Amino acid sequence: MLIEDVVTTGGAVRAAARQLRARGATVDTVVCAIDRSPAREHALAAGGVTVRPVLTKDLLDRVTD
Repeated sequence: MLIEDVVTTGGAVRAAARQLRARGATVDTVVCAIDRSPAREHALAAGGVTVRPVLTKDLLDRVTD
């Protein structure tokens, strides 16, 4: 599991997961405070990583409108 503050494109998560996996770690989940990705669609899913956000962009948009 990785912990990230904000996920938008997933680039930082992909890079970290790649390095950790190269060292034998299992990385299948990222927990993030805010998921800013459009429609919560992630290229991370193709890499076997599930995103578990505390808040999503959609929810934040509704609360701040």
